[in-house]
Amino acid sequence: MDLKSKVALVTGGAQGIGKGIATELAAAGARVVIGDIDLNAAQATADEMRSLDWDVLPLALDVSDDKSVNKSVGHGIGHFGQIDILVNNAGIHRENLNTDSTIEQFNQCFDINLFGIWRMVTALVPHFKAAHTGNIVNIASINGRSPWADTPAYSASKAAVINLTQSLAIKLGADNINVNAVCPGGVMTRMADSFSSNGEGLLENIIDERILKRPLSAQDIGCAVAFFASPRAKNITGQALNVDCGTVLS
Repeated sequence: MDLKSKVALVTGGAQGIGKGIATELAAAGARVVIGDIDLNAAQATADEMRSLDWDVLPLALDVSDDKSVNKSVGHGIGHFGQIDILVNNAGIHRENLNTDSTIEQFNQCFDINLFGIWRMVTALVPHFKAAHTGNIVNIASINGRSPWADTPAYSASKAAVINLTQSLAIKLGADNINVNAVCPGGVMTRMADSFSSNGEGLLENIIDERILKRPLSAQDIGCAVAFFASPRAKNITGQALNVDCGTVLS
């Protein structure tokens, strides 16, 4: 999966799954823009990656803000001269176990998880079209295929991400732009820990539901993204790949 000539922009790239994605893309040779709402975290991740002689650029990026999105895309292109790969990873959940979801939580989840993707695509696709090439990988979730009772807002937003991925693939195919999604299942990140006060117990329950009784890492998700972004996946578009040790079969 040689990405040595490519530049990737990863939203929410400073920690958790986003950091795993940024790391795997850089390991494959890509130069990486680490966009994150937490600039300090983005800079810390960039310092770690630079220690491995990887070429990275940390940026403050709020996918809920049009000005921030446009500024970050412009800065990334200005710094590297191009952006070839967009990884829409930034996401939130605002729900907890055994509590009813609110309309505010629905609004927050959709604004970041879905509309954030649309803002990034709107800002970057004209650049892809001008180059007549590009690659978009959206991070959805297996909850977008098989929802949990306690996460209707999060699950619905991720189902919408899968549908949007397919719509974009159809719309952008004539411009030689690939669009795919990765659906992680139960990677224990800080966001996952915040869902339950008993993170270890939650992880044990999730692993027990898997065909492969193994934990998942952020790097596992990063490997799937690197594949979709690579020439080896040049004829794959409009697909959503579960990376979940066999939790959901679809």
